[in-house]
This record gives sequence, C-alpha cells and structure tokens, in this order.
Amino acid sequence: MAHWTITVTGVAGPAQLEAVFGACARLGVVVHSARFSAGRVRLVLAPAAPLRELEAQLTSIGFETLAEPGDHSMEALSAREQELLTHLAKGYQLKEVARRMGVETSTVREYWSRAKRKLGVRSMSQAVSLWTTTAASHHDHPGED
Repeated sequence: MAHWTITVTGVAGPAQLEAVFGACARLGVVVHSARFSAGRVRLVLAPAAPLRELEAQLTSIGFETLAEPGDHSMEALSAREQELLTHLAKGYQLKEVARRMGVETSTVREYWSRAKRKLGVRSMSQAVSLWTTTAASHHDHPGED
C-alpha cells in the first residue's frame, strides 16, 4: 500500500514548522517521518491520511504544498526485507533476526539498509511504525507468530 509524501514550502523556522505539525494533529494525520531543509519540510504520511483536507488546511494558513504518492510502498520491499521488518516488529535484535532468517548479521544489515532507503526512514522505530501501521490497514498481524 502506497504512502503519501507531501512537501510543504514556506517553512522558515520553528513557528512555521509547529503550524505544519499542528495542522497534521488537528486532522489526526499520522506522520511517519519528516525532513526539514531550505525552507521546506517533506512529510511521509500514513496511507489513510486525509491528504486533500491537509493540503487545504496548509494552503489556508499560507503554505504551498506538493503531494504525490510516495515511493514508500510496502510492495517495493523484497520478501526478505518484509521478513526482516516482521521480526523487528516482534522486538528482535539484528543478531536474533539473522539467526531466525538463517543468514549472517551482515546480510540482515544489508536488508535493513535497502528497506530503510525504500521506505524513506532513518530509524528502525520509524520503519517498524510504518510497517505495523500498514500491516494493520491490511488486517495482517506482523507481531504474531
């Protein structure tokens, strides 16, 4: 399932950044990751985000937006990358994940590197949050054996 990426321009500092996140909070939008640079913030949103409403709210308070389906689709992940995320969602550390997958820890690190890039996240907690949210929307249960 694709996630949405929205770029908000005109974000000059903390007050504007707070306004952007305030708009997300008012609409109940789950933000999986955010990157701020050069007067803009790029947000990766949950697939169920009310994108049109968010864009309208941000525009009404003076921001410009560009939204597009993100490349943060779970379908972009290989089966092994999905398996890795399932194990991480269960709370396993990389060494234990490697044992369970029957591969070296270095191989698991490579799967992690690829998954992180495909999902557009920086941390394992962001990836697990994105994974579990998407799995829940598909009625899967990644934390169960």
